[in-house]
Amino acid sequence: MTTREVETTNPELAKVIEWADRNPVVWKIVTGTRSKAFGRKSSFYIGWAQNSKSPDAILERARAFREEIFTTDYRARQIWGWRACYTFEHYRDKDFKGGFFQQWDEKYPRGCLTLDYTPETLEEVLDQFEKWIGSSYNSVRITIDGKTVRTLADQKIAAMGGKNAPSNLAMHLSCCEV
Repeated sequence: MTTREVETTNPELAKVIEWADRNPVVWKIVTGTRSKAFGRKSSFYIGWAQNSKSPDAILERARAFREEIFTTDYRARQIWGWRACYTFEHYRDKDFKGGFFQQWDEKYPRGCLTLDYTPETLEEVLDQFEKWIGSSYNSVRITIDGKTVRTLADQKIAAMGGKNAPSNLAMHLSCCEV
């Protein structure tokens, strides 16, 4: 995608186009459906922009994705900025895909979030999700698209943020400095 295909007279949106043109993976992420967290059809975006192929919708998705990556507010310290950087960094990886992650107590689903992952990075993504859900509820398992992928035998692990979960802020600051 080039600036001839998506144009604007808005100086702030022009910065988004310039950034996406320097990082063509952005156009692939926001126009494709491989990324469940940030691709076309993602619920992350405002309703009118979610599934539209119009230039305005594509540009809105690129703007929102860029904002999530470069945020300096609370999102940078929590999973939100991390998941945008993760998608940006790993979109080209083999077997990249997304899924609906859910925390379960003994009876009911609790916390949920759409995240992208690869088979090779699944443990890292699960650790980040587990850190995000924290010690609320008596969590017993985590599912992706309804399939159990981790059982939580020791709630202390969840309270500490997963087995090996690094700081979300450190992860966020290490990515996307383009």
